[in-house]
Order: sequence, then C-alpha cells, then structure tokens
Amino acid sequence: MGDSKVFKWFCHFDSRYNMLDNFVFGVATSAYQIEGGWDADGKVPSIWDEMSHTPGHVQNGHTGDIACDHYHRWKKDVHLMADLGIQAYRFSISWSRIMPEPPKEVNKKGIKFYQKLVNKLLDYDIEPFVTLYHWDLPKWLDDIGGWGNPDIIKHFKGFASVMFEALPDVEHWISFNEPAVFVNNSWGHSNYPEAVRNVLLAHGKTASHYKANYTGKIGISLNLMPFIPRDWENKKDLLAVENVDKRHNGIWLEPIFNGRFPDGINRLNNLKNKLFFTKEEKDIVKTPIDFLGINYYSCPTVKYNPYKPPVNAMFVNNDYLKDEMGVGIKPHGLYLICKQVIEKYGDISLYITENGCAYNDVLTHDNKVHDRRRISYMRDHLSYCNLTVEKGIPLKGYFHWSLMDNFEWSFGYTKQFGLIDIHYPTLKRTPKDSYYWYKKIIKDEEFRKKEMEEL
Repeated sequence: MGDSKVFKWFCHFDSRYNMLDNFVFGVATSAYQIEGGWDADGKVPSIWDEMSHTPGHVQNGHTGDIACDHYHRWKKDVHLMADLGIQAYRFSISWSRIMPEPPKEVNKKGIKFYQKLVNKLLDYDIEPFVTLYHWDLPKWLDDIGGWGNPDIIKHFKGFASVMFEALPDVEHWISFNEPAVFVNNSWGHSNYPEAVRNVLLAHGKTASHYKANYTGKIGISLNLMPFIPRDWENKKDLLAVENVDKRHNGIWLEPIFNGRFPDGINRLNNLKNKLFFTKEEKDIVKTPIDFLGINYYSCPTVKYNPYKPPVNAMFVNNDYLKDEMGVGIKPHGLYLICKQVIEKYGDISLYITENGCAYNDVLTHDNKVHDRRRISYMRDHLSYCNLTVEKGIPLKGYFHWSLMDNFEWSFGYTKQFGLIDIHYPTLKRTPKDSYYWYKKIIKDEEFRKKEMEEL
C-alpha cells in the first residue's frame, strides 16, 4: 500500500537531534477572519462582506462584521503574542481597508492601523510576515471582473507598492495566500484560466518591483500536498499521482520557478490552450522569490480511475484520524512535501506558513480549554519539522494556524483552529492548553527536545 512505503523511509532514523534551536516559531491569521470593523474608518466592502451578508453563503448566517474585533483589540492580541514568546507573526492586509475605488485616495486611517500594529510587534521583537492578499478582494474590483480581468495586475501592484512604502520595517512579504483556493472557488472572478494567469503575473510583477526597490524578502504561500500512490508498483496509480500533482501543485510551482505551466496542464483542466505565457510573461512570473511558504494540512492517497477524466484519478479514504473539518491528519506529509519541493526546484528557503487543526473545543467551568488533541497534532507536525531540518532541508520556520479562533469562511464560527479561545459574543480571550504547551516548546529547550523525541 502507498503509505506503508512512505513510513519505511523513516524507519532507519535511529537518533533524533533538537534541530529547531535556530528556528522561527510563529502564528498566523488573516485580516477578514479576525479584524472585524468591516465598515470602520473608511474601509470599503470586500467580496467576503458581500458573501457573508448574502443568506445561504455562510453557515448560521455568520458574518465577519465583528469577527474577533482585532481592529479595536489589537494591542491586547499583541500582548498575548508576546507572552506566547513567538518570534514571528504572519497576518494579512485588508486591501479594502487601504484602497477605495479610484479616483478616491488611499485610506490613511487604514494605513495607520497597520503601521501601529507593525510598530508594536517590533517593540516586542516579533517579526512581521505580511501577506498582501488573503482572499478579501475589494468589491469594486470584483465588479470589473476581479482576477479574471488583466487590469487587476496593475491594481494589485499599486496596492502592494503603497504597502511597501508604508511599512518599510517589514522585511518579509508574501504576495498571495493559497491562490489555488480562491481561484478554484471562483472567489473574485468567473474566468478560471485568466485568473490563474493574472494571479501569477501579479505575483511576478510585484516581486520584481519589491526586489528592485527594497532589501527585504518576498515570497508566496501555497497550499501544497504530497500525493501518494495507493500502490507504488502500479504504473497507472503513479500516473494518477503525476496528473493530480500537476493540477494542484505544479500549476503554481512550475510558473514561479521555471516560467511555464506543467506539460499537459490544459488537457488536465479541459481547457483549449488557455493556460500559457508569452516569452515576456515567462520572465515576469519566474522572478526569483526569496522563500516559499507552504501551507500544509494533509497528504492524500491517490489511485487510478479511468472513469474520472481528465485526471483519471480519485482519492482513497484511509483510516487516518481526521479533524472536525474532515481533513486526514498525516504529519509525515509535511516532510514529504518539503523534500519534494527541494528535490524539484532547488535550494529555496521554506517556511510552514500554515499548519493547524479544527476541534470542538469547550471552555470548562474552571475557565480553561483542555485541547489535548491539538497539542498532539502540533507535537507530531513539529517533530516532522525537526526531521526535515535534520535531513538538511532548508526549513526555516513554522507558523501555527491560528493564533485565535476566528471566522472560518463558509463555516462561520463553527470551526475552531485557535490557540486562544474567543468567547462569543463577549469576545473574551482565553488561552487554551495548546497555547501554554507551544509557549513552553518555544522557550524551554529541554522540554522541546523531550517532546520532539516523542516521534
């Protein structure tokens, strides 16, 4: 079976070293999921404001209008981060908070919010990793075609340029978070091939502009997965894996690193040569990045199925534990995807920019949240981070998703990913047991070494 062969790769590792001593430990969030203040201080509507205000789009009619109210409670949240001891915090900018529809000018109050946040983080020696786009497209851009309109490339570059200038002390930028998700779900467009092209061109032009004018680092975060064949000896299963990998991973990685789409990508998407780049565009999209963010959640097993064209593949339901999102928990895949990227694209710095799990956490009578399953999840995945570093792969850091329970898109507030419990409607913050466990992992080398030896 596929996964049994995977585990054989690890069985000869007789020792484990504490390789995470020079490692960046962080947490991650996104603007729409935590900020609230949906119409505060000059912010204009985003597509997620519109979707959440439209009945039937979000479970229980939940909206991000208030969310965690981070827009007003950011100082408290930074204090919690400082107490946690993280070295880095990944968050995103709300494009709608910065750029109203032209010819209106940049919203200075929105700029000021992020300047204050960055300054406070730096006061606590917390390095900001700033994502420019985490799915909340301004509604006025959606009205002109969104990511399906080539004009969005100049709008995105303009927005990015404003933020680069406004936040000169930020040294790590991420252009896009998980383009596969918002493109595949048609969030902000109605033209799949044009959206893929425009996102990649916007990324390339923005990265090129940043590298020409600033000295920090810029990359992109992709939700990558290693796909495992059900049977390693079955050539058709191996072909199915290759097809699925091209359509999910390669469609983004190949342009970013090599300036081209994977062979056969149009056929695998039932498109007639719509995914392509001109010679000039190839040079743009492969603008060198300084690091690659990997959002890692699972590792699907794939088998050949001739009745599932055009990829001729289907996923196999393994008997792995799952979280409340139904995602299979397979921590070994974290190592596998890092290894796959380095073997295929060379020596690029990697960060796990998201990794986390949803559980139905309960605030007990003693005002605590005993989330043992999340601690187990984090221990296993951090152990594979440790292994990845030990094997010489340039994995530089880990950002747990998420700092706090938040608005989980179409699931509303029904899925809890946070290290911190948010009690609705009071919005009281209560650190969970996992928060204190992670704090000890970060600060106590001996404890960290002991926990990493659990693998």
